[in-house]
Amino acid sequence: MNKKFLFSMVLAPVAAMAFQVGAWVGGPGQYPQPTQQNVQAFQDLQGTHLDLISYFALFDINDWNATAQYANVAKNNGSTLVVTWMANGYNAQELVNGKADNYIREYAKGVKGFGDEIWLRPLHEANGDWYDWGVGKSGAGNTDANVAEAFRHIVKIFKEEGVTNVKWVWTTNASNQGSGTTLTGNYPGDEYVDYISIDGYNWGTCQSWSSWQTFSQVFKKAYNALANINKPLFIAEISSSERGGNKAEWITDMFEHFATDFSRVFAVMWFSQSKEANEGDWALNTSQAAVDAWKAGIAKMKAMAPESSSSEAVIESSSSVNSSSSTTAIRTGGITDKFSFRQQGGKLLLQVDRAMTASVVQFDYQGRILWQSAMQKFTPGKHTLDVPEAGTRSIYRLNVQR
Repeated sequence: MNKKFLFSMVLAPVAAMAFQVGAWVGGPGQYPQPTQQNVQAFQDLQGTHLDLISYFALFDINDWNATAQYANVAKNNGSTLVVTWMANGYNAQELVNGKADNYIREYAKGVKGFGDEIWLRPLHEANGDWYDWGVGKSGAGNTDANVAEAFRHIVKIFKEEGVTNVKWVWTTNASNQGSGTTLTGNYPGDEYVDYISIDGYNWGTCQSWSSWQTFSQVFKKAYNALANINKPLFIAEISSSERGGNKAEWITDMFEHFATDFSRVFAVMWFSQSKEANEGDWALNTSQAAVDAWKAGIAKMKAMAPESSSSEAVIESSSSVNSSSSTTAIRTGGITDKFSFRQQGGKLLLQVDRAMTASVVQFDYQGRILWQSAMQKFTPGKHTLDVPEAGTRSIYRLNVQR
C-alpha cells in the first residue's frame, strides 16, 4: 500500500545550544552557598568554566535581595543562575488562591531589575511526597491539576510585572513517589515553560531501602515520558553515591548516554554536596577517579561539536497528505543565521540565507540518531536532501560550523 504522510513542523526553541555544564557547587559547612569562592573552587576542581550555577531559594525566607548576590556571582563569572524556587509552607491550592502573591510579585520585580537572564524552576519534583506542593504528600490536597495551575499562576504574575529575562524550568523527579503521582501529569503547558528537566540520584547502598542503579535505570523512564513534550531538556540535579558500585564508571556511563540515546539532554548539573547522617555522598570529589571521569566526560561532550551551533525542528507524521514549513534563526560567532525546513515527498528542503558549512541530524524523541548528513557546504538559497522516512515524530538538528 502506498502510504502518504502529513508532516507538520513546529520549531523547538533550542537555538545555539552547545552542551552546558552546571552544578550546585557545595563548599565547606552544613549550608554552603554559591559564593564566588565556592564557584571558583568547583571550577578549579573540574578544570573548566561553569555555564550554570545552582541556587536554592525558599519562599518568604529568601527574597530577591538574598538571591541577587548569587545572581551577581553568576553574572560576573559569565554564567547563568538557575534558581530552584521552593514554596516551602504552601500547598498548591494556597498558591493558586494567592496566599504567596506578595512575595512572588516582589521577587518578580527584583528579577526584572536585575535585567540579565535567570532560570527559575518552581515547584520542582512535584511527583514526590517530600515537598509541601508534592502530589504524593499525604493530606496536602495537591493534585496534578492544582500543581500545574500553581505553576501557571506564578508565571502569570511575572508576566503582569513585565518580566522578560526569565527562562521557566519545569522539573519532574526521575521516579514517582506517593499516591496519585505521575511523571508528566503536573506539566503546566508549553506556554508557561521554556525548558524541561529531570532530577535523579543513584543512592547506591547508602540507605537501607536503596540499591545500586545505573544511569539508565535512574533516568530512562522519565526521559521516555518527556518525549512528547517539545521543549529543550536538561538534567537539573544529578549525583551518585560511591557505595555499592563504582562512581567513576557511573559518571563515564552517564556521558556515554548523553552522546547516544540521551542526546536530547543539552546540560547537566551535578549536585556536589555530601549530606550528613549518611543521606548521600553526593560531592563530586569523593574520589579522584570520580573527578577524573567528570572531567573526561565534559571534554568528550565539548569535543563532539567544538565548532558548531545548532537549532532544532520537530516533524510529526500522520496518514494524510500535505506539507508545511517553518523558519528559525541561530547565532553563530555573532552572526544570526536564518534557515527554514520543509518536508516534502521524502525530501528535506533546506533554505539558508548565507553560505555556511553544516550538517543535518535526524533523531527520534528517545534520543536515537536515525540519520546524519556529512558536514557540507551550503550556498545561499534552497537545497534538497534525501532523508529516511521516520514514520514517527522526529527532530532535525542543523549543526552550523563556525
